[in-house]
Amino acid sequence: MRRLAKLDEPLLLKEKKEYWKQKVREVGSEYYKTKYRERSIKKILLEETHDKCVYCESKIGHNTPGDVEHKVPVSVKEEGRFEWRNLTIACTECNRRKNDYYDQEKPFINPYVDNVEDILIHMGPLVFHKPGEEIAEISVKVLEIGDIDKRKQLFSRKVDKLKTAMNLMNRIEKVANADLKEMLIKDLHDMGAIGSEYSAMVKTITEQTAGPWAAPATVESD
Repeated sequence: MRRLAKLDEPLLLKEKKEYWKQKVREVGSEYYKTKYRERSIKKILLEETHDKCVYCESKIGHNTPGDVEHKVPVSVKEEGRFEWRNLTIACTECNRRKNDYYDQEKPFINPYVDNVEDILIHMGPLVFHKPGEEIAEISVKVLEIGDIDKRKQLFSRKVDKLKTAMNLMNRIEKVANADLKEMLIKDLHDMGAIGSEYSAMVKTITEQTAGPWAAPATVESD
């Protein structure tokens, strides 16, 4: 999970949300209830989440088209159905687990507001909460992102990514050519960049492991 920035509200949502709200109030039509899924709206949500699930960082499109997620469920806050700051993208597995969770006293993690990198701990593919960080603890438990048995597919993909990163680190240690070494270091840093799948895990590994990659890569692009 990474800290994210909210992009500007899509023009379609800005122009149509009051009309859609009115239609939902008048007829309760499923057609209007789900207009927040419109392609131009989802496109910007995917852009701001870097085409990843906001919670587990799985790339959208591998095994799921991605669901438009209401951070505060519409079952709790109906007026949040078309509220831009209440919308994000989650994979089907995370969305299903979070479901209608809402508790004002025990809030769920919000990657747009909370410093998630400071309250979550990554140990390889495992995710834990830092001691005393209740919102992180609740979120990890609800999403089951720290449970290997319950998120087998997620853990399998994270292990594959981890192996790729570790193999890259081994190559960096062994390669003699300085230019190639710099290129490989850049590849490793790219894996830990926010747009990459499971970047929080890779970033943690590179930061906690001593090696030539500790210094920023200096490869320049033409």
